[in-house]
Amino acid sequence: MLWGTGCRHRQPPITPLRPIPAGEPTPPVAPPPPPPSLPPPDIPPPVPVPTVLKTAGQGWIPVEVWAAEVGLGMPVTSGDGTNTVFLLPHLESELALPLGRQQARWRQAEFWLGFPIRRVGGVPCIHAEDANRTVWPLLTDDGQPLAGTNRVIVLDPGHGGANPGAVSEAAGLKEKNLTLDWALRAKRLLEAKGWEVHLTRTNDTDCTLAQRVATADRHGAGLFLSLHFNDSSNPGNRSGIETYCLTPNGLPSSITRGFADDTSESCPNHAFDDLNLRLAMRVHKALVRRTGSPDRGVRRARFMGVLRTQQRPAVLIEGGYLSDRHDAGLIASGEYRQKLAEALEEALGSPP
Repeated sequence: MLWGTGCRHRQPPITPLRPIPAGEPTPPVAPPPPPPSLPPPDIPPPVPVPTVLKTAGQGWIPVEVWAAEVGLGMPVTSGDGTNTVFLLPHLESELALPLGRQQARWRQAEFWLGFPIRRVGGVPCIHAEDANRTVWPLLTDDGQPLAGTNRVIVLDPGHGGANPGAVSEAAGLKEKNLTLDWALRAKRLLEAKGWEVHLTRTNDTDCTLAQRVATADRHGAGLFLSLHFNDSSNPGNRSGIETYCLTPNGLPSSITRGFADDTSESCPNHAFDDLNLRLAMRVHKALVRRTGSPDRGVRRARFMGVLRTQQRPAVLIEGGYLSDRHDAGLIASGEYRQKLAEALEEALGSPP
């Protein structure tokens, strides 16, 4: 680990002014330099971020040791038993790491760790893979346009044609129609901000996962957002918004839905692991804030085929549960779907 030594400043010597003899022409005075150019007004200034380093440790690392190593404040313990949370304050924010659970929080938004915080020999520890591949990308996000991206976005309205997606029989709703409406609303808002926006489908038509990825490739998209609404076989306990990106190598997925979860498998989209997570968190925070829906967190999965081969930062959003009576009532409302669209506009801001 290398540590900076800081900067040394010296006061430059002051040269006395020479008096101008009589009759000697007065030298021209240089005009003042132009004022520095300002960034476009709708691009927010950088968000203060901690000077956080990646840890060189492996396996389980004591939270206190990790915090000191990477430049965070010392953890403060809140609660006890199964409600124990380790709080690591820094700048205006606070990282909350719960004991025995995956649901951590940063800047008032939930994200899922790969491994729950656990005690090893009685000492609370964080896994090095999470420290470097989950926490670090979030703590070092300054809110500026994602590196290497461009002004082209592909929005992917989930399902379509013979595939209705999730269905609310009681409300007479089909996911395929709702995602298309959401995408069309977001397209108008983003284009007004200067983005070039393409949809994987613009009507009720079948569209394979390969065709959705090909659309992003064909247009040279810098970002890909797949829009969905959720369903659950246990609707009484499921409501709210979830945002997904691809699980990095070395970490288990937040959800598998019965699919294999090979932690050593490599996919093209793994080249964007850090950017995927930053994009997911930005979008998720805006969605929860705009809609007031329950925060079910930023999660990771490997089985989502529409993300695996993307050659750009890509996320999949679940904008609520059609299987939940309350969520379905909201999703049926054009006002709610407009809020979902406005959240995407807020999260993405102006193009790079």
